Amino acid sequence: MADTSTKIALSKETLEDRARLAKVTNQSVQELEEKFVQEETEHEKVMALPQLAIQPDVPGAKLIRHEDVNWGYALFSLL
Repeated sequence: MADTSTKIALSKETLEDRARLAKVTNQSVQELEEKFVQEETEHEKVMALPQLAIQPDVPGAKLIRHEDVNWGYALFSLL
């Protein structure tokens, strides 16, 4: 299995803020950072959907009517 750990550098101010927040919420800084990164990743995915929608058509692609799309599945499978 590939190593999935990543090291990031944060400013002193950010580290101090995270340490205070970790103490108040009774979580480790690592738990907080994982939560923040996951939430930001989800946010970025949602924000990317409109960009995907405005991309030009692909030549030779099959045209699908919007009525034929299972939108719940289509949208959540991208997340």
